[in-house]
Amino acid sequence: MSTTIKTTSKNYFTRIQKYLTNKRVFFTPSINNEVYTLTIFDLSSSQTTSLIQKLTKHFHLSPKQQPELFALAA
Repeated sequence: MSTTIKTTSKNYFTRIQKYLTNKRVFFTPSINNEVYTLTIFDLSSSQTTSLIQKLTKHFHLSPKQQPELFALAA
């Protein structure tokens, strides 16, 4: 399972990289068109959930909510 964290802030990108390195989490950083991406590998679903909760609390972030899809009534 992999998890992707994207940001347009170089500062957050650097800080999150340091955080993940300190937590000894395997990740791959990349930069494309001024979008900074960190892809986290080899974590179970529960480990990923726990890590994201700790990360958002540590950096005082709020998780991006996925838009809910509504089926159109026929």
